[in-house]
Amino acid sequence: MNSPANPSSPLLDALNLEIHYGGIAAVKGVSFSVMQGEMVCLLGANGAGKTSTLKALAG
Repeated sequence: MNSPANPSSPLLDALNLEIHYGGIAAVKGVSFSVMQGEMVCLLGANGAGKTSTLKALAG
């Protein structure tokens, strides 16, 4: 059985995320935290790196 998360610590903590495709930086310097109970949205223009960020977080 999983123990409950500490409500004061983030469930997800991404710090200075960088993703490169060849010599092109698709994502550079992205940082954010998600706390328990938060609802989060990732917004940006086409080509801003939203999908690349989610793929990196998903593994």
